[in-house]
Amino acid sequence: MNKKKILIVVTAFLMTATAYSQEKEPLGETDSQKRLHIFNEVKKHEVSLDVVAALAITSISPRYEYVLGRYSGVGVDLFLAVENDDVDFDEYEHFSLTPYYRQYFFSKEDYGAKGFYGEGFVKFYGYKSGDSFSDSNNNFVPVGENFFETALGVGIGWKWVSDSGFLIDLGFGLGRNLGLADDPYRDAVQVRGGLNFGWRF
Repeated sequence: MNKKKILIVVTAFLMTATAYSQEKEPLGETDSQKRLHIFNEVKKHEVSLDVVAALAITSISPRYEYVLGRYSGVGVDLFLAVENDDVDFDEYEHFSLTPYYRQYFFSKEDYGAKGFYGEGFVKFYGYKSGDSFSDSNNNFVPVGENFFETALGVGIGWKWVSDSGFLIDLGFGLGRNLGLADDPYRDAVQVRGGLNFGWRF
């Protein structure tokens, strides 16, 4: 009788220990999956630079994003145009600050916050608009006013992230100006887009 009791106690103890060990270390988890899990827990910050903005006009456009989890992130874009007297535009932006929220899809197979995404953003920006004239030497001389505007919009894109943290982010979006600028010639639609190269750490 005592042997049966001892056997029952030992069996119950072994079952409890086995269940506890399975909670701590899930069965079937490979070394690669463990590394990806650690990667996702540790690397939540991203910095990148828009190369399209740098090549199209003389400007700098850095981005920071914080990874909230496998399926979402929040970030902000900054755009600063370098003063250039040779810019031949009736309108051009001086600066912009664009906070955004992203929702990622198709990220289950990896550490997440990558692949296809949709985003919502608010863009605060300043621009110069006005007429121009040619001086006696036929040189272009811009004149006009500085305006401040805000736009609300949505966008889509795709982000690639390597195991080491290198990332490429290609996105496009459209926003609608709220009409804060007293500029009757300003378009109602605001375009957002770019190609960013950067790092997750």
